[in-house]
Amino acid sequence: MVYPMLHAKEKGITMFVIALIMLALMFMLACTLEWGRITRARAEMQQWCDAAALAGAAELPNVNSARQVAVEYYARNLGLEPWQCVLIGEDDGTVNYRVGSDKVSITTPYEDEEVRRSGVTSDRAISVSSERQVPMLLGKMLNVDAVTISAKSVAIYEQSPFRWVLFNNSQDEPLTITGSNVYIEGSLHTNCDLVVRGSRHSASGIASVVGLAQITGSSHSFNVQRSSHRQSPPLPTPLQHYRQQAEKLGQLIIGRDYRLSSSNPPSGVVFVEGGDIISHGHGFNANVTLIAVRKYGRGGSIRIVGNSWQLNASDGVLLMFATDEVEVHGSNINFNGVIYAPDAYARITGSGVASTSVIGNGIRVDGSGMNFTPGADIFGERQSRLIE
Repeated sequence: MVYPMLHAKEKGITMFVIALIMLALMFMLACTLEWGRITRARAEMQQWCDAAALAGAAELPNVNSARQVAVEYYARNLGLEPWQCVLIGEDDGTVNYRVGSDKVSITTPYEDEEVRRSGVTSDRAISVSSERQVPMLLGKMLNVDAVTISAKSVAIYEQSPFRWVLFNNSQDEPLTITGSNVYIEGSLHTNCDLVVRGSRHSASGIASVVGLAQITGSSHSFNVQRSSHRQSPPLPTPLQHYRQQAEKLGQLIIGRDYRLSSSNPPSGVVFVEGGDIISHGHGFNANVTLIAVRKYGRGGSIRIVGNSWQLNASDGVLLMFATDEVEVHGSNINFNGVIYAPDAYARITGSGVASTSVIGNGIRVDGSGMNFTPGADIFGERQSRLIE
């Protein structure tokens, strides 16, 4: 005998169970989507912290520059402009910013166990961390409106063991050293040949050579190592910045040559467009940055001839920049600052010349009693890496 009421009851129970299963599946799906949203946001924040930390580390040990670059990198990953980074406070070496909806904290100098294990000092380490409140959808049913997610990265800056004192950017013109007693306190690199003639030339570091090493004469000391092509190091300060400084000082020269005068030496940046910088004389002493840029089909060379010169880079980094040629000839000359001419031939001749780093598109050193020492950090290869 069939009992209709019993069948109706079983059908009702089945429908109820199916409904419960559907609700459970929907809840699980919603939880998966919620968790995926949180996980994706945390992964994005971690990538942004990694990029910001690496970018900031490349600026160390300049603390202010490292902080600024790091927060700007983070902002750009969020699709924001640097001016949209709002400083909200600073506490014990940690600077806090509001970047969009994220709180970004940057600490440098920074030290922890991983930094100590890496062997670098705290001023070569930076920490970038971020926090974000992620609104919850299902969590509201449990009276949880939002969860806090965070990410953190630590990067360090390691100086290359090689400080390039002479760097030949040319693949066609060699780095040539002739005469006697030319001493290089550090390493040299040439993307072409190394040609050494004369006597008693030496380098305390390596001689990194892409082409041939042609060393003749007597009593030389060079640790020659074969190398692949290297890119010339960039200027840490844009050329346009120097131009603006020169304009403010009334030392922006356009379309004509500029002659240095020992009786009235310039101070700060001298920027010449479409002309050369020329000087003949002795007893010259100045804190200056000399820049000659080819324009209008002319200019772009620096030529200095004389005795007893003392020139110091006005910013402690760049002493000379030329697009066509740098020529220095004389005796008892002392230069403190980088001679930067990656597209220009650099020639230094004479005796008793002391100079810091030189980069040129072909370099010739010809003389006696010359001493070249490391210049600013642009000649060390920057190596930043993540450790956390």
